[in-house]
Amino acid sequence: MVRQSQLQDSLTFSMVSKELTVHRTWYQDVSRLLWLVVWLTVLSPVVAMVPESKRIVSSDHVHEFSCGHLYYRTLYLDARRDVIYVGAMDKVFRMNLSNINRTRCEVDALTLKPSNVANCVSKGKSEHYDCRNHIRVIQPVEGGKLYICGTNAHNPMDWVIHTNLSHLGNYQSLPGIGNGIAKCPFDPDDNATAVWVEQGNPGGLPGLYSGTVAEFSRADTVIFRTDLYDLTTGKKVHRYKRTIKYDSKWLDKPQFVGSYNIGDYVYFFFRENAIEFINCGKNIFSRVARVCKKDTGGKNILNNNWASFLKARFNCSIPGEFPFYFNEIQSIYKLPEDDSRFYAVFTTSMNGLMGSAICTYSLESIQEVFNGKFKEQATSFSAWLPVLTSKVPEPRPGLCVNDTQTLPDSVLTFIQGHPLMDSAVSHDNGKPVFYKRDVILTSLVVNKLEVDGVSYTIYYAGSTKGLIYKLVEWYDRTKKAHFNLVDIFEATSPESIQAMEISSKHNSLYVASDSIIRQFTLVMCKGHYGNCIQCAQDPYCGWDKERGECRPYVRGLLQDITNATPQICENCEKKNVQHAYWGQSVHLACTIFSSEVDKLGLGQLQWIHYSHEKGIRLIKPHRDKYLLTSDHGLVIMSVTDRDSGRYVCKLGNNILCNYTVTVDSKTCSAPSENDYKKIYSDWCHEFEKYKMAMKTWQNKQAKCQGTHPNDVTYQRSPSL
Repeated sequence: MVRQSQLQDSLTFSMVSKELTVHRTWYQDVSRLLWLVVWLTVLSPVVAMVPESKRIVSSDHVHEFSCGHLYYRTLYLDARRDVIYVGAMDKVFRMNLSNINRTRCEVDALTLKPSNVANCVSKGKSEHYDCRNHIRVIQPVEGGKLYICGTNAHNPMDWVIHTNLSHLGNYQSLPGIGNGIAKCPFDPDDNATAVWVEQGNPGGLPGLYSGTVAEFSRADTVIFRTDLYDLTTGKKVHRYKRTIKYDSKWLDKPQFVGSYNIGDYVYFFFRENAIEFINCGKNIFSRVARVCKKDTGGKNILNNNWASFLKARFNCSIPGEFPFYFNEIQSIYKLPEDDSRFYAVFTTSMNGLMGSAICTYSLESIQEVFNGKFKEQATSFSAWLPVLTSKVPEPRPGLCVNDTQTLPDSVLTFIQGHPLMDSAVSHDNGKPVFYKRDVILTSLVVNKLEVDGVSYTIYYAGSTKGLIYKLVEWYDRTKKAHFNLVDIFEATSPESIQAMEISSKHNSLYVASDSIIRQFTLVMCKGHYGNCIQCAQDPYCGWDKERGECRPYVRGLLQDITNATPQICENCEKKNVQHAYWGQSVHLACTIFSSEVDKLGLGQLQWIHYSHEKGIRLIKPHRDKYLLTSDHGLVIMSVTDRDSGRYVCKLGNNILCNYTVTVDSKTCSAPSENDYKKIYSDWCHEFEKYKMAMKTWQNKQAKCQGTHPNDVTYQRSPSL
């Protein structure tokens, strides 16, 4: 009897628990739906108004081109023909500098398919990336031609073509073309550099200078000059020249970033393992190396090698008692019309605190180091020390001579063992132009601009996150350098920037990533800067006080690049009026980026409230009342009468934004007509789902009250 009662109670409790569970789930879902209504009517409009923390460039300022994910990593800008050539996977594109969007994928391209793909795949390389032909070198050749070199499925190959991207005829072919080994890399991910030199070589013969990997295994890296041919007869006149193979004193796993033909020398820029630091642990240093264009090697020693090769450390560091070094060069740039100065981007090691810096160098400081002392290590366990002047042979090693084969063996032997200079090349002004932590810059281009008699240098640095950092540098009357970070905008986000070029003639910046190429106008003013203070900092722009907008600079517009005029933007801000219902949340936008605020040097950014009841009050963030957005806008939660008044966003003494907020406390806040219809429709849809769920549960409950084949039944015994 007791057992039967317990079982009956257990079944009853189970049914009640199921019913309570269903009701509890229903109430939970209704609660969620009510929160959805609150989100749609109050919070969602606020969040939607909060902009991103990086500036997205208006479509009015950008053109773009893409024929798919083709790894656009090589750019060559031909200013004479107003075109830019792009090296990609299996393709070379020819684009008009005025508008790259006019480029047609099939018509304005030359396809160069790889050969012997099967052999590449058999070595363990991927068929759809490694074993393709990635074009890594594009250089101009006299007579309206281009030199092209590609990875060709890990078997480098080169071509010479017409500038209209058509192949040469049989009678026009150049000797020595076809084998691209030591001219461009095997692997598409390896860095390489090359420059075609027409004048200054032995016999006045043209040739290619390159810095790259010369073996499939990457064991041999090389600074190389091709065989020199008489183009009339096709006869080889001078053999190739290269760095010594497998000699870590000359090169130790370098990653090349650039090369330039200047005067009697060709200069190479790269980073490599620091041989002079090896006794203290592994480190990477940046280098500048040079070779004489007239170099024909030694007679008995260094016969196929450079007899003039020298290299020096390239220093970029924050000064101090313990300098902070940016050791790894990532990009180098030289203005086409100016051979006297170089601009470079450096990073720290990726294993520790990450950061980037921009440093500049004069050709004079580089030459000074190459004319200084050499460095040597007496034994493998000794420290690296400067070589005594008395031990340096004559003529001085590394200088250009008419015929290097006449150099005595003592000079060649010294060069063989002493390619490294003792001093490092110092950057201009004893400090970087710009540095920033937690940012990895990969590319750099530079433009010069003169405004009202003052010369400005504008830097465009690209990052691994696809952002462009725009900086302005100038010198005051005491020749002291100053800079401003004036803008950060998205270029190829989220992809890393692979290459950049700039054209002052077309006022355009060209940015390439693996999947797209974009062209930005340098004069990004209207629609780009929303307030006077940012607009006035850009050398290309000025603030029109009458129209209340940023425009391309002409005399009469407000401009203050050097921060020389305090409160130049006073009374330039727009006066906005915001109406709100009691209990509503209000967003007051004031778009300016935190990274720019840190560098503008105009003071602290703050919001101030002016009201009749509270007077003047500095607003401090509070999670229940005041929230600051990522672009320094202000969100006021659940407004009341006391929140009415004037709100001003100030940067130092400059007013950026000005709002007047009025609160209607007599009318309840309600959704707009469209919001109401959408919420009502969603509610009806959810309600139908609950009705169906309730009906299903009721049917199951009714069945439970009847007899089921699997139910346990109890029948009272007549004897009880």
